[in-house]
Amino acid sequence: MKMQNKQKLNDRESSILLAVVESYIDKCIPVSSQLIKNSYHYKISSATIRNTMALLEEKGYLTQLHKSGGRIPTDIGYRYYVNNSNLSEKLDKELLTTIEYELQTINNNVDELLNATAIMLSKVSKMFGVVTISGYQNSILTDIELLSIQDNRVMVVLAMDTGYIKSIVLNLKVDVNNQLIHKIVSVLKENLIGCTLQDIQTTIIRRLTDAEIYEHELVQILINDRFNFFSIDNNSNIYTSPSNVLLKYPEFQNISQYQKILPALDKAYLAHYFNENFSNEVDETLIGSENRDNILRDCSIVTSSFNQGIVKGRIGVIGPKRIPYLSIQNILNKFAEIINNAI
Repeated sequence: MKMQNKQKLNDRESSILLAVVESYIDKCIPVSSQLIKNSYHYKISSATIRNTMALLEEKGYLTQLHKSGGRIPTDIGYRYYVNNSNLSEKLDKELLTTIEYELQTINNNVDELLNATAIMLSKVSKMFGVVTISGYQNSILTDIELLSIQDNRVMVVLAMDTGYIKSIVLNLKVDVNNQLIHKIVSVLKENLIGCTLQDIQTTIIRRLTDAEIYEHELVQILINDRFNFFSIDNNSNIYTSPSNVLLKYPEFQNISQYQKILPALDKAYLAHYFNENFSNEVDETLIGSENRDNILRDCSIVTSSFNQGIVKGRIGVIGPKRIPYLSIQNILNKFAEIINNAI
């Protein structure tokens, strides 16, 4: 749930708060009034800036780690910054051209494209990259093959219009020769190709019930376990980058602090967390305590959504609360645009 501070800020308070947040994001050291005056060329005195920062602390936007030290943003201070800053930062055109070219070279396979996107996003943002998708259950089956491994072992290979490939090995009680495999494949192709996975789950019995091979063990296994075979598990709906990129941040150089967030970077966890917390097709950011799970209370998640008909989803990064929100949101929006064009 996003935080809102009901205490209004005047123009000076707003300007100084934004400057403090930007400075802390950039330098990762508590911010003094003198630093703000020198860096942002305020015409008012350091004492006036210091008094304004003290008021911002009283209102909950800033805090002090030590009584005589500078100040850092609170979660509410970061939220104010995100809500009141404009996304005017320009991205490197040469870098964007390279990203677009590399992703479009693999656009014939959505699975590979999204995996490459998560990794490339991490390299560009220097954060942990995540891509989640939904709608895969509406993928259309474009091909199905049966491959004999041994006399009583057969691999079922499913190909979807999204480029996703799924394979399952079936252990049978009876041997199956190549002639029978060819016959079963022909029936499956004729009745299932062109259907969505969801349609197959609900109609496969009706589609195959009159076929001569309906009672065969292989066909019965596919029918009885259709909700498993003709579906895509949640871990296949999420793509992530390596997590060690976060170790370069002072916030995670303490190994215990890094190990604390590792469970939250697990694919199964993230698939559930993104599904629960990012349901709307809008760009969303969760900052610190806005995250419902304590594991992520020292992190921020910045996301952007995409929707290309075949699949829709969300692209995001996870990093410390001291995240460069403006440039990251711009990067995510560009990646989302590239995904929409590439799929």
